[in-house]
This record gives sequence, structure tokens and C-alpha cells, in this order.
Amino acid sequence: MIACGSILNWANRGLLPGNTFSLHILFHFSAFHNEPHSRKSGLKSSKKLDDDLVLYRRMVRMEPRPKIIQFNQILNGIVKTGRYSDVVSLFRDIFASGIGVDQYTLGIVANSLIHLHQVDLGFAVLGTHLKLGLVPNVILFNTLLKGLFLQGRVRDAIWLFQKLLDEKVCELSDVTLLALVDGLCKAGHTSEATKLLHLFDEKGNCKPNVRAYSAAIDSLCKDKMVDDALVLLAKMTEKGIHPNVVTYSSLIRGLCAFSRWDEVKELVKRMMHYNIPPNVHTYNILVDGFCKEGWVSEAEKIIDAMIQEGVDPDVITYNALMDGYCIKGKIDSALEVLKNMIQRGCEPNIWTYSILINGYCKSECLDKGMQLFEIIPSLGLKPTLVTYNHMLEGLFRAGRCDDAEKLFNKMVENREYPNLVTYNIILDGFCKNHCVAQALSLLRMMEVKGPIPDIVSYTTIIHGLFNDGKSCTAIELFNCLPSKGLRPDMISYVTMIRGLCQEGLLEDAKDMLKEMEKNGVVPDSVVYNELIYGLMKKNEHCDALLLLEEMSRLGFSPDKRTCEISLESIIQQGPDSTLLHMLLNIKEND
Repeated sequence: MIACGSILNWANRGLLPGNTFSLHILFHFSAFHNEPHSRKSGLKSSKKLDDDLVLYRRMVRMEPRPKIIQFNQILNGIVKTGRYSDVVSLFRDIFASGIGVDQYTLGIVANSLIHLHQVDLGFAVLGTHLKLGLVPNVILFNTLLKGLFLQGRVRDAIWLFQKLLDEKVCELSDVTLLALVDGLCKAGHTSEATKLLHLFDEKGNCKPNVRAYSAAIDSLCKDKMVDDALVLLAKMTEKGIHPNVVTYSSLIRGLCAFSRWDEVKELVKRMMHYNIPPNVHTYNILVDGFCKEGWVSEAEKIIDAMIQEGVDPDVITYNALMDGYCIKGKIDSALEVLKNMIQRGCEPNIWTYSILINGYCKSECLDKGMQLFEIIPSLGLKPTLVTYNHMLEGLFRAGRCDDAEKLFNKMVENREYPNLVTYNIILDGFCKNHCVAQALSLLRMMEVKGPIPDIVSYTTIIHGLFNDGKSCTAIELFNCLPSKGLRPDMISYVTMIRGLCQEGLLEDAKDMLKEMEKNGVVPDSVVYNELIYGLMKKNEHCDALLLLEEMSRLGFSPDKRTCEISLESIIQQGPDSTLLHMLLNIKEND
């Protein structure tokens, strides 16, 4: 620990180096008491808060006054209610009353300021420590580190950590390391966080704990780097750090996303072996994974098992199961789940009803979906943007463009503002309802006013233009993508190949296959089938067969549509079919 004077010098020099960052923090106490002392503070009323204020005012009048620990208890009580601005207001009052504060008081205030996304004022607490002759502890620096990450100031957070490390301002704890690892992961710097874990594990005085490892593993799984997450699991186990239910749950979710069910089963067995019972979050991951795979009956069994183990399903559990039934078009079964959850005392939320609305819309029961949508306010709930998006999708699918427009206006009136997903739904709805000109106008408006269109937006319009017979405009729009900072994805290329084949532009379609390979997009079975189908339609059997051979070498199979058009061609031409002879030759060569 370095001397207070040295800390003060460090603080006065400014937290951040030179002009590298935009932040210049002022370490002074006036930020907290720049208003004149008044008993009529800015505190908002509530019964709990009123009770705390009555107690506080009684304590202030007492002689001798109670110790600061009792005032801290009041502040801490307000923190637990989540009323952070009220904590700061009461702190101003406490200080202006001449009550001596301690490190714990200042820690409570710094934490409240961080939750209010006022990290700059949080740093003013550091100067306050020094002004009052108090030595800042590691808890304060942990709080400030979290605050910087919460506000997306990653470079500032790294700089602060490095400063603490180099100047030995305080003894770093495993919580400090956790704040850094978790912050880096949430900011999308998972590889840096993982390297940091290894570095501190080998050389650092403070060692990463299970929470730090779990944060990194969770982030790797979210980044679809499940194999790396499993390697990290093995390393932490070698170090004698035992994974907990959070670690396993993250890995199970990552494996479920890739349908690696044998490994999921092994992880669950390992949890049982080490006596780590799954919690409701673990069960929810399994239920959701099974439902997405279409195994709804197996998901039901998981829920039965969790109830037997004494773990109550929550609204997330039931929502996942309802969504599973809705995906399969079994709305009655989804409604039965809704009935069961209510009977078990689990309150449905807006997501529950949004799932049902989506299910109704996709099952061509739009009127029932609309009826449910209309009664949502009477249930004490407010439709979210997702709810509106489901309804818009349903209305466009039913060809009710005017009703979709009315709903869109109602959504904006209710202060649910459309996002890019909403606009992409509208673009798709216009195109599918032969309103391609309106869709193109909307796209141009988005380019100017936002939200900025993404590759989905452009691919939707390109598809609509081809279907509307405007192939030249579609090709021009596709060719403009690089100038807009966008790279075509697999769906974009499939759309182009299909459209070019429809227009008889077969050479251009074949060139598109070469272009996607050149741009690092590896063609899949869908791409080959689309091109082969287009060639077959135009009786380009030689080129189609060459692609069939290539597709076979890559381990892809012709789909139903490709098989049907091949069979039709053979039947039409009879025993002398060129295609039949070519296929027989391929078979003989094999």
C-alpha cells in the first residue's frame, strides 16, 4: 500500500494519460454538495423511503449523534430498493449535516453513482477519500472498474487496472480480476479476457476464481467457440478450480446451440457425479434446446423431472415449452401449457402472450392472434416491440397491408418505436404482397434517415425485384453492396442464383458460384441444388450433371426438387434420354 500523499498526487495528475482518452476526471468533493443544505432534499417519496427519512431526521437531532454505521444502514436499505438517486441525495444531506462519513459510506455512494451511469462522479469519491484522510480500498476501485465497463469505456478500464497493478495502489483481489474479465467478455474481447486468465493463473498474486473462469466460458459459448470453452473447462479443473452450476449451464447452452446432444448428456452426468444439482436456469436451457430441436415431448419430461427434484418451473420454462408447441403448429397444446402454468401459480408475462400471438399468426389463425393482442392491456400488460413485430408479420402474411400500416401507426403512437427488425418485416411484407416499388422507396428512406439497412434488408429487396421481373435493378442493387460496407452472405448468393436462373441468365448464375467461393463464402447443399435446378429447367443437362458430380464429391445430396425435375426430364425423353445415359455413365464410372 502506498502513502495517502502519493495517492493524492496520482489523483491530481488525472486518472487517464495525456489526451489518449476523452475523459478528464476532476477529483473534488464539490460534485456532491453543490446545492445548499436543505431538509427538503430531492428524495422521492415511498413508504419505505419515508420510514427511513423519519428515522434519519430523528437520528440527526439526537445528542450525541449515533455513529456513522447506523447512517450507513439507512443508506444500504435504500440501495436494496434500487433507488440509487435517492441514496446520493441523502448522502448530500448527511454530509451537509456535519456527520463524519467513513470508507463504507463513500463505497455505498460510489456504487450508487455507478448504477446511475455517472462513473465520472464515482471517481470524485476517490478524491473525497483523500480529502477526508481516508485510504481508498480495493472495493472502491472494483466499483469504479465495473462502472467504466458499464459505460462501455473499455480502454479506460484497462488503463485503470494497469495503473493499480503498476503503482500497487491497493492489493488487488479476485473480485478485481473478475470485474476485468467479465467486463472484457461483455465488451466482446473474450480472447483478451482468456489470455488474462492464463497470465494471472501463472504469474499473478491474485488468482482467478470459478466466477472469472465461468464468465470467460460463458462468453466463449456465446461467441460459438464451444470447443475453446471446453478446453478452458479442462484447464480450470487441472488448476483445482471446480466448476459450478453456472459454468456447466453455460457449456450446456453452448452445446445445445450446436445440437451436440451426446456431450450435453455427458455434462449433465458429470454434474450429477460431482453432486452439482441443475438449477432452474440449467433446466430452462435444456427445455429450450429440446423444443428448438422439435423434441417437445422430451422437454415435457425435463419439466416433470425438475418438479420431482423440487425445482419449480418459472415463466421462462413455460414460455420455452409453449414456443416449442407453437413452432410445431400445436396451438391447443400451447394453450394447455398456459392453463397449467396459471394453475401452478406462475404468472404469464408479455413474452408468454407474444409467443401465442406468433403461434396464431403462423398457423393462419390471425383473427385469434388479433383478439389476444387487443386484450393484452386488460391483463395489465403492455405489448412490446416483439409483440408488434409478430402481429405485423401475421398481417402481411395474410395480405392485409392496410391493417399492417394502421398497426404500425398505433405502435408509434404508443411509443414503441420500430427497429431494424420491424423495417425488415415491412420490406418483406411489401415484396410478398407485390408492392416492390413501396419497398424500394422505404429502403431508400432508411438509407438516408435510418435505421441503416443490413444485408437482410437488401437481400429481401433483391428477391422481391427478381420476382417482380426487375432483374436489372436487382443486379445493380447486389453490385452496390460493397460500396455500402456490406458483404453478401449465403442467403444473398442463393437469392441471386435463383433470380438469375429464373431470368435464364445461366452463365451469370454459374459465375455467382465462383464469386462466392472467391469471397470466402463456401457453397452449401442449398446453393448447388438451386443452380442445378435452374440448369435442369433450361435443359442444360451437361452443366447440371457436372455440378451433381461436384456436389456428390463434397458430400451433398440432391434435394426433393432436384430429384423430381431430373425424373421428369427422363420420363419425357424416354429410354433415349440424354440425362439418363449420362447418369448411367456416372454410375458405371463409380
